[in-house]
Amino acid sequence: MNVLFVSPEVSPIVRTGGLGDVVGSLPPALLKSGIDVRVLCPLHRECQTLSLQPLEKAISIKWGDQSITGKFFLHTSGNLKIYLLDIPSLYDRPGIYADEKGNYPDNALRSIALCQAAIQLETVTNWTPDIFHAHDWMAAAVPAFVNASKKESTRKAKSILTIHNLEHQGVFSFDDFENCGLPLDYWGIDGFEHHGRLNLLKGGIQHADKITTVSPTYAEEIRSAEYGCGLEESLKFRGADLCGILNGIDEISWDSQKDPALTHPINPARPARGKKLCKTQLLEEMGLPQLNESPLFGVVSRLYSQKGLDLLAQIVPDLMKSSNSTFVILGSGSDEEEQNFQHLAWQYPQRIATYIGFDDGLARRIFAGSDFFIMPSRFEPCGLAQQYAMHYGSIPIARKTGGLADTISAFGPKNSQANGFLFDEALPTALKHAILEAEALYNKPRSFQKIRKNALDKACSWENAAKDYIQVYQWARN
Repeated sequence: MNVLFVSPEVSPIVRTGGLGDVVGSLPPALLKSGIDVRVLCPLHRECQTLSLQPLEKAISIKWGDQSITGKFFLHTSGNLKIYLLDIPSLYDRPGIYADEKGNYPDNALRSIALCQAAIQLETVTNWTPDIFHAHDWMAAAVPAFVNASKKESTRKAKSILTIHNLEHQGVFSFDDFENCGLPLDYWGIDGFEHHGRLNLLKGGIQHADKITTVSPTYAEEIRSAEYGCGLEESLKFRGADLCGILNGIDEISWDSQKDPALTHPINPARPARGKKLCKTQLLEEMGLPQLNESPLFGVVSRLYSQKGLDLLAQIVPDLMKSSNSTFVILGSGSDEEEQNFQHLAWQYPQRIATYIGFDDGLARRIFAGSDFFIMPSRFEPCGLAQQYAMHYGSIPIARKTGGLADTISAFGPKNSQANGFLFDEALPTALKHAILEAEALYNKPRSFQKIRKNALDKACSWENAAKDYIQVYQWARN
């Protein structure tokens, strides 16, 4: 079976978050299962330093009365072939979706160019996809282009749309739809129209043969008004073709015994020594006193509303009085949240350290050195950070939503499989209670070590996810 992933990003060559990680990690697992999977991604500016092989034949992208020439380059990563769409006027820019001024105003054209290129790729490579697997809004029109192409050819390919985050939908004008080259009857309530605007993700939902999300709980949640972001009716309509498949992590890249970012390895079978040494190193790196008798709570996150870290900022002053915990926070996002955590670090320099920005090595050392990992998301389609944390022996504290609910087994007196803490409501008091409960566990060494071992033993490879995706591909073809 031939499968083409179509995505605006793919790790490690260009990424902004979980979408890129999935598109970089799932295909190798599918290759091991005998699927001939390849990836199509724009040739963003960040990709231009790669080893690239030009493909000779050019393609033509139609946009209204314009005809835009595009070319492909091939980059090989291990056994994975990645085709990079080269249209400098559209993709040779800083950032994938935006620059310092905000979202690029021609993002509709940039998205449609990627989708049209996916359909034309086989004319350049002589490799024909059986499945077009589109990822998020920027590739969401691919299923519609697949369906449109069947009207003019004997194409039998099927399409899958994976929704990584329903919040981002690709909303533009009707003029953009008129320019994109799709049949006009694809507009309307059963197509791309949503409240009078072009909604690329909605069009993908309506046209894809099968739809997946990145966790089973999120697949249920997005059919409700609370989490549906205005598309819940479309998702309920397509409910029989919608399923959730939990993301895995790259266990080779995330190996606590071989990770070069760590100063000390952590043996999952006997983690105590490695965890203690990593904690000592992290406290020193962040300029905090060596308080090994106190629990260390870590945060690695974007700082904006979805992630719920404002709840933590609200309760820190109370925690400074009612507990002896220490906090290390790595992240960036809204100016208000950045300033709040910087102020807290200034106010409590012996208990809180903050790094505004992102540093992959420091992120890994926080996972390795912290005792607990805080992730109070208001919604979380899947979440990879809690899986990284557990893989490095940090016990997650998270809100019971999306993939967090699917990966974390909640601590309780009768749950011998518990590997973390969950709380229900996105309220400061609920997070505070969970943190204090975690601190109480820390003061019971045998129980704490048991929960940590459960976290370390949590299966999180891509092998099971690959099997589930292959099943979805087979359902689509049948």
